[in-house]
Amino acid sequence: MKFLVISLLFITFLIFSTVVQAQELSIDLRLFNTQARVFYVGDFDPVGLGNAPNYFTVEVRNNGATEQNVSVEFSVLGNDIPFVEGETEPFLLPANRVYIFNNNQLNTGVMIDEQEIKLGNYQVNLSRIADLENRVAATGKLPAGIYEFRVELLSEPPSNFPPILDINTGDNILTISNPTTIEPISPGNRVNSGDVPEIPTTTPYFIWQSDAGLFNLLVYRKYEAEDIQDVLSRDPILRLVNYPNQVFQYPSETSQLEFFTDDGTPSGSQGPVRLIEPGYIYYWYVEALIPSASGLINLPSDVYQFKVADRESAAASSNQILVYLRQILGGEYDQYMSQLQGYNPSGYLLIDQSPVEIQELETLVQKLVAGKITIQEVLIEN
Repeated sequence: MKFLVISLLFITFLIFSTVVQAQELSIDLRLFNTQARVFYVGDFDPVGLGNAPNYFTVEVRNNGATEQNVSVEFSVLGNDIPFVEGETEPFLLPANRVYIFNNNQLNTGVMIDEQEIKLGNYQVNLSRIADLENRVAATGKLPAGIYEFRVELLSEPPSNFPPILDINTGDNILTISNPTTIEPISPGNRVNSGDVPEIPTTTPYFIWQSDAGLFNLLVYRKYEAEDIQDVLSRDPILRLVNYPNQVFQYPSETSQLEFFTDDGTPSGSQGPVRLIEPGYIYYWYVEALIPSASGLINLPSDVYQFKVADRESAAASSNQILVYLRQILGGEYDQYMSQLQGYNPSGYLLIDQSPVEIQELETLVQKLVAGKITIQEVLIEN
């Protein structure tokens, strides 16, 4: 019995000693700026070039009387999913010492007591988060949202204490707004930019560009003599919420729209849906939904306007063709149209060398937006 009591006391002492050792160690990551407009994925610098801006520091502290064998584990999370991970090789952390490293030092390697401290075994896997890889490939930047930078101090043999977590995670959260990347494309032009463009259909495609992942689309009908404030003070004829794409075709029926995003978020129309009618002017804009620590932030775009022509009585007008050209050419529209200054569409359209009506051009645009056809080359001939 005496031997059993002594053994229990010895085990208790070892556990107590391990806890004390762990409490003497600490690690703390601090972001220089937790509110960023943009963040380029290349700044993670997984190959260790050292040309990224300094955007965080890591403080590693050993307040104990003995050195500890440790390693540092680093990760970046979006939607609580790690998509960037790295770690250092084990190193001896001297007693009663504090070290502060910035991200470039950890990426390229920094020496302490003839030991190199360097993040290695980097894994950048953007495909872990839905649609993140495609959005980064298009811009080179992280899309708007909230990202967590996380570090842990891990023990290496002969120590056996549990991982040491960041002592202050309040300065580890990066909120990216990308506020300048929400831009309507079609239909129409900015309100007060000149004549109201006419379109030939009551079911147009609404197209915009943004780094965000979710959007609200609001469409309003303008009544006679109303200014923009009057129009936007009314209820919209369509309020589309939590929409996960950047192309939307206006419905031809008034039934409610219901669907879900890839992660199961409910999406669809909110309130009554009213049809677009020929002969009237309509205003529209989109809101990019940006997650933040205090909830979703709505970033509105400019307000666009358009008018629907009476298709049965109107010929293929210059404005109608220009609207479709803008949809076909996208961001290269201004580049090509600058070569056509002084020229206006004649209304005479050919597809495969055969004359067609403007409705055929509309069908072509719909197939293009749906991804059924692609543009391989654009030529301007004299």
